Amino acid sequence: MRMARVIKILIIGFMLGQALVTLAQDPLIIDDDRLVIEDIIIRGNRITKESIILRELIFGIGDTILKMELLPALQRSKDNLLNIALFNFVFFDANHLSSGRINVQITVTERWYIWPIPILEYAERNFSTFIKNREWDKINYGIWLKWNNFRGKRELLSGKIRLGYIKEYALAYQVPNIGKKQQHGVSTGFNMNQQNEVFIATVNNIPVEYKPQERPAMVRLNAYTNYTYRRKLYTTHSLQVEYYNYNISDSVAIVNSNYLGEGRTSLNYFVLAYTFNHDDRDSKIYPLEGFAVRIKAEQMGLGIIPDYPYPVFRLTGVFLFHQKLANRLYFYNTTKARYSDEKEMPYALNRGLGYSEFLSGYESYVIDGSDYFITKYNLKFQLVKPTTQTIPFIGMEQFNKVHYAIYFNLFADAGYVNNVFPDPTNTMVNNWQFSTGVGFDFVTYYDQVFRIDYVINRHGEHGVFFHIETPFFRW
Repeated sequence: MRMARVIKILIIGFMLGQALVTLAQDPLIIDDDRLVIEDIIIRGNRITKESIILRELIFGIGDTILKMELLPALQRSKDNLLNIALFNFVFFDANHLSSGRINVQITVTERWYIWPIPILEYAERNFSTFIKNREWDKINYGIWLKWNNFRGKRELLSGKIRLGYIKEYALAYQVPNIGKKQQHGVSTGFNMNQQNEVFIATVNNIPVEYKPQERPAMVRLNAYTNYTYRRKLYTTHSLQVEYYNYNISDSVAIVNSNYLGEGRTSLNYFVLAYTFNHDDRDSKIYPLEGFAVRIKAEQMGLGIIPDYPYPVFRLTGVFLFHQKLANRLYFYNTTKARYSDEKEMPYALNRGLGYSEFLSGYESYVIDGSDYFITKYNLKFQLVKPTTQTIPFIGMEQFNKVHYAIYFNLFADAGYVNNVFPDPTNTMVNNWQFSTGVGFDFVTYYDQVFRIDYVINRHGEHGVFFHIETPFFRW
């Protein structure tokens, strides 16, 4: 009997404890605070399937949501829809019905999806380098066809013919939403790149160009297949297999026997890569709040081609953090690091900073190495809030509304590249490099950001630098 009473007391105590915990977590919520989503009504999607839009919402038909959470849920869902780059504008509204029920109305303005884009571009590593060198023969021209939202299912079909300084032929197809729950995706493509001039080496921290008499100097073929799994809204896993084939002219291999290693004129290898990506930022184009983490593990050389001499494992991590500090005042930090277990690599495969990633104020320089670390800090003030203007004489809704914003930036960059076998003239490797400056960002529609910066680096070099890009895509 005594034991039974003890058990009863324990059970009653446990139940009271659970009740107290529930009350502590949700002390003021009553039925009137809850809303039931009766229906979701979508307008403006002439091409896009409704299922693509519904996939990006953080709520669904029949869900119950607290009144205090409704506006944040609508805003987060709006950000999600803008981040898939199918719409120029997205508007949400809630129509309150009787008995705590609501209808959510979504109005979208679709982008123009078929782009036969003329190519007229510089072939330098960045726009500032092109402006500094003013080598007008380094111009590419051609046509790039992009069919976004192919069949209204967010598919992407693209083909490219680039001529001029660098010749390129490419074709790619991407299907991101496969299955009943749209959690799977696949993509495939190939790219052939032909150059009559190559960076043959790095001397005094500057890439040295070489143009052999025989043409071309290098031909590179790349083919890939990628699978993605996205169970939740903000986390994606991907597995990719790539094939690379390099062929260089005999004179390139003579001038730099380590270009492909050991005097080779050709190199073939496979790459297997896994990427984890979590991104809950408010915007992938120009984020102001939220964070993203990306980890990539790749194995170069899978044993399929037995004579490939440089099997290397690389691990790359990226962290991006954005926070609003006060009205119109924002902070962000971007940090990226790469580690390679093989330190002695051919010149063509041993690129560090100065290409897709670079330190501000170091646009002219290249810092080669197997491992690197780069971090950027930015304090930005919103001079012009996101503003929409209608151009009355343009009849197409995909183009007659322009949105823009302007930000003033105060920033500092730092980076380090590890190179076990450096050229003695390349003094920037194995040393910390840093810079600081101020600048302006002009953000406009169709994912374009125009930057102008005034920067001074560790060596006292200073100047004005220009960039035209979608900056966070390269990370």
